[in-house]
Amino acid sequence: MNVLVIDVGGTSVKLWHTAHEEHLKFDSGKELTPEQMVEEARDLAGDWEWEGIALGLPCRVSNGRPVEDPQNLGPGWVGFNYSSAFGCPVRIMNDAAMQALGSYDGGRMLFLSLGTGVGSAYIAHHLILSLDLGRISIGKQMLYELLGEAGFEKLGPKKYQAVVNDVVPSLKTALMADYVVLGGGSVKKIEQLPDSVRRGHNRTVVEGGRKLWEELPDPTEQQESVWKIF
Repeated sequence: MNVLVIDVGGTSVKLWHTAHEEHLKFDSGKELTPEQMVEEARDLAGDWEWEGIALGLPCRVSNGRPVEDPQNLGPGWVGFNYSSAFGCPVRIMNDAAMQALGSYDGGRMLFLSLGTGVGSAYIAHHLILSLDLGRISIGKQMLYELLGEAGFEKLGPKKYQAVVNDVVPSLKTALMADYVVLGGGSVKKIEQLPDSVRRGHNRTVVEGGRKLWEELPDPTEQQESVWKIF
């Protein structure tokens, strides 16, 4: 299945395709509305063909629909009809969760996206849980203030590395994760990763978008609740 994967971030929107290696992007920001995003994406990806869209949004998503406006974007994301606007089926997922889905290698995995803020998700035995670990208080600051782009600019490379070495293993231990995957633009600024931590890469969001369509049930449809102990 040909899927257009749209990864909406606080500073840019990236477009990927399951049948193409290259990606496209345009600027986002606090004024970006869903109408503008759709128009820009359709114009930019006009030469590509797709049967469905996997849309990753930097906000809370429930039952395949955003339930709040993204913090770093404009208004109007809740209740917007994405399928109608794009003229094709659209499946929506939290952006960090979609990257996590593409990075998953089994077991219990914690995913952290270090970008404008800190996105986070946890996957264990095919259970996908979106998190908001960026709002955890570390001393007098929030985690997103330390590990996001602003944190790197404020702390500098050495102190930022020290925060990563301290915080990431602690989160891994607290959540009983087998391993941690770090994604996002700030990962390339980290010289040495702690044990059981590996770097993600941009193409994982494409794999996550593919899985969202080909391996996961439709998130907008009611699913049977099955208790699992793991």
